[in-house]
Amino acid sequence: MTRSALITAAMGLAFGTLPASASPTPPALQEARALELAADPAWVDLLHYAPAPLSGHWRSLADDPGFFLAADGARDPAAELDASLTALLSPARPEAPDDHPQCRFPARYHWLKSRLPGSAPWPDQPCPRLAAWIAGINPAGATLIFPSAYVNSPASMFGHTLLRIDVAGQSEATRLLAYTINYAAKADATDGFSFAAKGLTGLYPGILSSSPYYAKVREYSDMESRDVWEYPLTLTVDETRQLLRHAWEIGATRFDYWFFDENCSYMILRLLDVARPGLRTAQRFPLSAIPVDTVKGVVAVPGLVAGASFRPAAGTELAYRAGRLSAEEMDSALAVADGRRPPASLGQDPRAIEQLEFADRLVSYRGHAGKLEQDEALARLRSIQSVRSTLPTIDVGQPPVPPRPEQGHASGRFGLGAGRLGGDPALFMDLRPAYHDLLDPEAGYARGAQIRFFDLGASQRQGQGWRIDRFLPVDIVSVAPRQSWTQPLSWKVRFGWERSLGASQATSPTLAGGPGAAWEWDGRMGRLIGYVFLENQLVVHGKLDKHWAIGSGPLTGLLWDAAPRLRLQLEAGHQWFNDNHLQRSQVQAHLRQSLGPRDNLVAGYTWTRIERSGDDEADRRISIGWQHYF
Repeated sequence: MTRSALITAAMGLAFGTLPASASPTPPALQEARALELAADPAWVDLLHYAPAPLSGHWRSLADDPGFFLAADGARDPAAELDASLTALLSPARPEAPDDHPQCRFPARYHWLKSRLPGSAPWPDQPCPRLAAWIAGINPAGATLIFPSAYVNSPASMFGHTLLRIDVAGQSEATRLLAYTINYAAKADATDGFSFAAKGLTGLYPGILSSSPYYAKVREYSDMESRDVWEYPLTLTVDETRQLLRHAWEIGATRFDYWFFDENCSYMILRLLDVARPGLRTAQRFPLSAIPVDTVKGVVAVPGLVAGASFRPAAGTELAYRAGRLSAEEMDSALAVADGRRPPASLGQDPRAIEQLEFADRLVSYRGHAGKLEQDEALARLRSIQSVRSTLPTIDVGQPPVPPRPEQGHASGRFGLGAGRLGGDPALFMDLRPAYHDLLDPEAGYARGAQIRFFDLGASQRQGQGWRIDRFLPVDIVSVAPRQSWTQPLSWKVRFGWERSLGASQATSPTLAGGPGAAWEWDGRMGRLIGYVFLENQLVVHGKLDKHWAIGSGPLTGLLWDAAPRLRLQLEAGHQWFNDNHLQRSQVQAHLRQSLGPRDNLVAGYTWTRIERSGDDEADRRISIGWQHYF
């Protein structure tokens, strides 16, 4: 150091104004830069960095400035690392321990300390609130939980994933007392249309929460009748504790919730990546993170999943028990459940015991679902259970375990076909990013549920260019078969652009949907579902007198599983519109033959007739093609 520099440094010490350039770089910061920790994938995961779609530059998915300690931390991993180290190495705060950066960002602190063990006198700051929270959970491992799709709840149409934090030595009974880590949209919409619109545009904040597993089972299994799959993970105790530290970090942080990528499943993957650095499970889903696909991704990681178990929903168990009763026995059980017949009148033989148990579970199911007043439900349960307690125990078995979710088809689908359109040779193309429709194989998916997002269809007639036939951001159908013991409502909704007035007319905005009912039969010819809807539709088109029209009419359909890999769908409908006697009739037939887990052979026929002011226009579409899931 020169003589002038020594004088300057001495004056700085005397007056407390030492230049920043003279401040020595802390050893921890020097070592972190030498090791290039800012580029370490574990640091990238801790801060939720991802490349921006267009520029490729780093940007964090966290939408809360409070998550960063550097001014440009949301876009600069190196600056955030420097600021984090400086803050985490600051002196302890005995007067306000929980306000220290170590307590606000314990996962960062734990990881940096493990990577830089000898470079600094790490001032461990006690964190009473964090310590109490982790001690209350008592983590020993984790289990990935997948409640199946529930189409009648807008927030659960795709299914859901969450984590259960397991305790050492827990049993089947005590695991219900374990805590869960759950991430979901803080939604205020109760209908599918509003939820889809806001979820697709990131208008909901995501909320991380923790609650006992029995509360989630009650919500999923009893109230929403959703089957639950449990996948024990091989996380160690230390890895599980690091997962909880990161959950603590992001618990108070705002993340915009997006349906397809930054959703419940993506956040769960991020937690797993932080718990075990190097997993990078989130990197497997750069464009979308649909829950069932993320389950497949986790199961595919070597050594991460230790098995799977099935927890049937209350509705699944009721359907199984209902299948064991004859029509007369069902009538008697329903009479008891409805309070029209005393429980003791059924007798004491094993068949009567089954009827009592079915009535008991049906009353409980109705009470949880809000279909029966709580006081009335409790009174009926006491009456049934007082009789049942005097009778011997019987074993009726368990509902059959369905195919596991990861065994179902991929959610994306692409199709090519050829045929005729309006009498001309034509080519057809279809693209559906997500997720399942009524013709798809059902293994791993909810029966009778169609959930399609951003469904795109195009065609090319001979001698003409390609044109868009439909673009439907949302197309949802719930075909819920009615039974003697339950009468669920079927419904449908779709919006987007389609050729509502015939193949020769341009695509136009449309909004359609309505209520319906469905019934199911299972016999020698295979399984059949019949359904009927009141289809209502708003069409906006320049060819209409008012440039818009509202129509309504019946739509009937049939789904027939003629063979294990073969499904046929038939539909016929008619609508009357308020625009100058406009009417539309349509008949459709579609066939799907599975060729394997990723491919289908499909064929279709559609006849449409448009009647308006005495003019008739009819067109036909015939096609045969191939579909591939991706």
